[in-house]
Amino acid sequence: MSELFEKRVSRRRFMGGAATVALGAAAAACAPPGTTSGGGGGGVAQTNKELKVLTWNHFIPEFDKWYDPWVQDWASKNNITVTIDHINIADLPARFAAEVAAQAGHDLIQMIGQPSTYLFEHSLLDVGDIVSYAESKLGALDPASNKIGKVNGTWRAWPNFFINQPLLMRGDLVQQVGEDPNSIKGWQDVLRVGKKLKAIGKPGGTAISHCNDSNHNMRSIMWSFGASEVASDGKTVTVDSSQMRDFLTFMQEFYHTALYEDVFAWQDVSDNQWMDSGNGGFIHDAISALNSVRGKTVGGVDIYGQAIIYPPMVSKAHSSGLDMPDYCAMGIWKWSPNQDNAKKFLRHYIDNYLLTFQQSRDYNSPTHYKLFDKGIYSDKSVGGEFLDLPKFTPLSKWKGDNIATWGYPGPPTAQANQVLAQYIIPDMVQTAVRGTTKNEVDAAIKFAVSQLKNIYIK
Repeated sequence: MSELFEKRVSRRRFMGGAATVALGAAAAACAPPGTTSGGGGGGVAQTNKELKVLTWNHFIPEFDKWYDPWVQDWASKNNITVTIDHINIADLPARFAAEVAAQAGHDLIQMIGQPSTYLFEHSLLDVGDIVSYAESKLGALDPASNKIGKVNGTWRAWPNFFINQPLLMRGDLVQQVGEDPNSIKGWQDVLRVGKKLKAIGKPGGTAISHCNDSNHNMRSIMWSFGASEVASDGKTVTVDSSQMRDFLTFMQEFYHTALYEDVFAWQDVSDNQWMDSGNGGFIHDAISALNSVRGKTVGGVDIYGQAIIYPPMVSKAHSSGLDMPDYCAMGIWKWSPNQDNAKKFLRHYIDNYLLTFQQSRDYNSPTHYKLFDKGIYSDKSVGGEFLDLPKFTPLSKWKGDNIATWGYPGPPTAQANQVLAQYIIPDMVQTAVRGTTKNEVDAAIKFAVSQLKNIYIK
């Protein structure tokens, strides 16, 4: 087995999420008075001589190779000096918190994975005019985007895209164990088939660890049982429920009989590498895992060609499925001296919205769901040259009531962000699957109740 699957998480990495949120909360609380007023540049003198952009290292490298020159071309035509800084997705929250503390840094930020619009509410500019412009051009934002971008009635960011996290299964292996790939509709089906795949040495892989993917994947399965960490009021802790116990009992069986055992130290890239290695029967992750092996063979197998993309898993709790994608949103710091330039660029981005999806090789998904009706996942003239039909068609189901944000069924509050950053749900699951009895489930519930009450009940 490769070195990747022998890794263990260091204490420093284990504690990193909690430290990031603590720093962010402290920075937001200690922000100077001038940063807590709404709109109008917060009294900051505007020079608009340049534009500094902070974003992530896109998981489709070809996108960044296109994006940076595209932004530079726009800047050159508008006599603006632009700087684009890319950093790893895991490092973004700490960088945001540092910039809030310093009241300096970039002008325009791309939040991804867990956009901290509630946490940094008083440091982000009102971008209601940008959202209005986007909706006039592209149609309404989806319901989850409204929860993320609009904080206490004010738009603190424009949610520009999200990243699907579908179930990806090797169709050839499913058939090899005597199963019909079309029979897989819900997580109980995945368990049934996963047991057979593990029996032939091709277990599934999904992180139960301190990484962004784990936060998403565990919630998607959890919600299918009707369980949640908090109620719709965004305050009442709800983990001690029969639905949560059913979920954790399922995860015990799922982990021990269908999953690769060493998933407690996985990072965001690990499930991609597991699938791409040829060892994995299935994962629950973005299609970047497939793009990395597109046009290649592994051990003589065309993994990309054999992989099947599934829509959100259905359940009794959610008859059409409910999953948690990676949401992304663009915001402008209130202390930025280049707010006009930032807004000018956002309008340019909106005017070329479809192009950004095509250049991501259909990895980005639209928050303005009118594009689904136009055929972004069913028509190559819309989705672009890399749209693989009918393989990508199931991605069209990732919209509306089939997707939700962290904090569901409540809003993605600052407290919900803190729960994400401390990886409380993955840790709860990990506690439960360390064994196979009710004792471990009880211990997991007790742990989660204690941790969540520390956050939600002050």
